[in-house]
Amino acid sequence: MNFKIQGFFTTLIIGTVSVLTISDAISQKVNAEATPSCNNATIKGSYGINFTGTFAATPLAEVGFYKFNGTGSFQGTVAQSTDGTISTNKAVSGLYSVKQDCTVLIYGDGSLSGIIVDGGKEIFLIQTDPGSVITGTLKKVN
Repeated sequence: MNFKIQGFFTTLIIGTVSVLTISDAISQKVNAEATPSCNNATIKGSYGINFTGTFAATPLAEVGFYKFNGTGSFQGTVAQSTDGTISTNKAVSGLYSVKQDCTVLIYGDGSLSGIIVDGGKEIFLIQTDPGSVITGTLKKVN
């Protein structure tokens, strides 16, 4: 085999290996970014809350804050309107559990199920207790 052909095949092999290596690196980065990795500490800190809906056919709205400790419990204060009756400075507390896929379960005055978005800056929730049609959002307080 002459040197030109041998050089061509060497360049072809080196180029192919380089492309495959770069492709694999990009694939690993995309997969790492596409796979969320959350835990209880993902939602550590204070969040403003906003819930609306009905519970047992009674209109309900709630605003306030929850402070998550990063290890599975929270406490906070809310103002609540239940069928037009207002309660302010209502203390709330409970437990929470975050799965690796960034889903969260919160247990306080009711059971909530949701998803953590934007690296923990927001949480979208729905109450899962029978008779409730309540949704809400928690936003990280800076």
